[in-house]
Amino acid sequence: MIRRSPCVNIRLPEPDKTTIRLLSPAEVLALYRAMRPDYAPLILLGAAAGLRQGEALGLAIDRIDFTEGMLTVDQQVVVIDRRPTLAPPKTKASVRDVPIPAVLAHALAEYIDRHKPEDVLFRTRRGNLIRRDYFNAEVLKPAIFSAGVPADMTFHDLRHTFASTALAEGVPISEVSRWLGHESITTTVDLYGHLVPEASERARTALDNAFASALGST
Repeated sequence: MIRRSPCVNIRLPEPDKTTIRLLSPAEVLALYRAMRPDYAPLILLGAAAGLRQGEALGLAIDRIDFTEGMLTVDQQVVVIDRRPTLAPPKTKASVRDVPIPAVLAHALAEYIDRHKPEDVLFRTRRGNLIRRDYFNAEVLKPAIFSAGVPADMTFHDLRHTFASTALAEGVPISEVSRWLGHESITTTVDLYGHLVPEASERARTALDNAFASALGST
């Protein structure tokens, strides 16, 4: 055995920053329309509600409250021993209620009326839960090419789009963080803080006002 750990006082490399690809509302709708009808609302669950892919694939009908305009995220689809199964979300903070915008509510209501799911909304034609690898390769990729959106986009980019759109429309970053299911608002700020509109200008104005007030009283 060696007497000293070689790991002591070692400077760890900086983690790579997450690449964020954002879609415009028009691109989101183009992708939604290019999808197979039996899976199309998944696009809006990512871009209009911020759900992770596994959370969207695991959404059940009794987690949707159209009256209150909210949906509950408390399960996701994961693969165990090569089989998709339902499991709790990524973290405790991931269990959350998310507001349903009208465009998503309409898509979900129309889908439920047509397909009449009994529990989990989205399944294969054989009634099985959906594997992400199958969905990404056989459903999402063809729709991406058909819609003409960036060919290297992923489902997670829809979640980035949700966050950036909400922030651009003035939703407080604390609320966006809660809807995303982040354990800490620090994660949200690190990823999306630079997208908060006019943040620098508001900071300058607030500080100018504070110092102007102090100068006026001296």
